[in-house]
Amino acid sequence: MIQLRPYDDVSSSRGSLEPKNPDHIPYKSRKTARRDKAESEEQDPLSLYLYQISKIELLDAVEEQRLGREISELVSGLEALRAQAINADDPIDSKREIQKTERRLTDAKQKMVKANLRLVVSIAKGYQHRGLGLLDLIDEGNIGLLEAVGRFDYSRGYRFSTYATWWIRQAIIKSLADQGRVIRIPIHMLNIIRKCYYTARQLTQELSRDPGLDEIADRLNMSRQKLIKVMEFSQSTASLDSVMDGDNSTSLSELIRDDSTVDPYSEVFKTTLKEVLDCVLQGLSARENTILKLRYGLSGESTHTLEETGKVLGITRERVRQIQERALEKLREKDELSECGG
Repeated sequence: MIQLRPYDDVSSSRGSLEPKNPDHIPYKSRKTARRDKAESEEQDPLSLYLYQISKIELLDAVEEQRLGREISELVSGLEALRAQAINADDPIDSKREIQKTERRLTDAKQKMVKANLRLVVSIAKGYQHRGLGLLDLIDEGNIGLLEAVGRFDYSRGYRFSTYATWWIRQAIIKSLADQGRVIRIPIHMLNIIRKCYYTARQLTQELSRDPGLDEIADRLNMSRQKLIKVMEFSQSTASLDSVMDGDNSTSLSELIRDDSTVDPYSEVFKTTLKEVLDCVLQGLSARENTILKLRYGLSGESTHTLEETGKVLGITRERVRQIQERALEKLREKDELSECGG
């Protein structure tokens, strides 16, 4: 009779005592199979990355403000330390203090970045199947996230995620524009194309027809010849109407960054203002809504006179004035303005 000790190999001992069964799978093999399956899943970089960032805790608004303040104070403190180090009596001590502050700043920024990695993934998924894989899109979005962390001003009161979304999208779109072309269009040329596109669209709304080249060129203070070259450049490389997000609501032209005019905080403010205005104007008729927007420039355009508004709607200036007064009176009587942030 075989004596088994606790440290003996049970499976090998059973092999000498029991008949071999080809269908029998020892417990150790099943466990190994599960481990092998887990290891194979971990070999997928994307799945592993998504699993890792899913474990990171998100920041609430209070934590964002605290961390934003800490980063701002550390940046200011670091600048002061570097200035003092120039004439410091003990350069070694100054260098040590600078390095300590740099480590604290890096840690604070990393905490903000890590807490928003899932935001990057969420945005990047909307740009798949356009020339870059999801991992590449996430990498580009993370670059935008780093930029946002460095530029975020907590004192303005915005949520960091709202601010960072702009930078993440810009980084992804720029990467798609650069890598999705045989010939790369310089950023300044993309800005010119964008202005031409918006001007043409604005004139179409004003004139109720497609504008001519001369009309677009006059509005842009650009020669007809230059406008034609810009249009040819655009058509031969990319369509500004190309849909760039998952719900087919955003075109490339709406996402091209214009460094000379666009401010992320302004974009956030305009978005918030539009939401409030839409809420306030909910109870008005379509014509009342249109008249107020034209008269007061609520859609971001210049204000219109009574006569100009009448021409757009095909009614007299006196009729415009009457409808405007009626709409304003409705707004004065509304009790729900506070619900819209007013």
